[in-house]
Amino acid sequence: MQDGNIKLEWYEHILAESENYYIKGTFESADLYSKSDNRRIAQVGDFYGDPEDGLIDRYERFCITVGCGYIIYFLREPFEDYMYDKNTKQWIEGGRNADNTKWIEAVRQVSDNEAEITDEYGNTEIIEIPML
Repeated sequence: MQDGNIKLEWYEHILAESENYYIKGTFESADLYSKSDNRRIAQVGDFYGDPEDGLIDRYERFCITVGCGYIIYFLREPFEDYMYDKNTKQWIEGGRNADNTKWIEAVRQVSDNEAEITDEYGNTEIIEIPML
């Protein structure tokens, strides 16, 4: 299977695209790739039950992947692979702990520093993206 110049296997799908990047969902993983050479840059999410959707900021400052909760991953070097239970300035998580699990099906950017997430029941919530 192929999406433009992006080669996909049957179990892969594109979660989001921008001018220079795309995010590929493969089973429970979300990985960021360079469009110019299809080089994998970093894992930007890992989800119980697979990633459902994603977005890349219109200015390519961050991306968001959703599924069991959401992960805001900042697109800046040095890129590092996402890891559970790691505190870093590379990403922020929400709705992913046992006390506050949210099953999110969609995400869309509504302003430069805000995104709207939609849960499994159709409820929406605006999340603010802190620009570090």
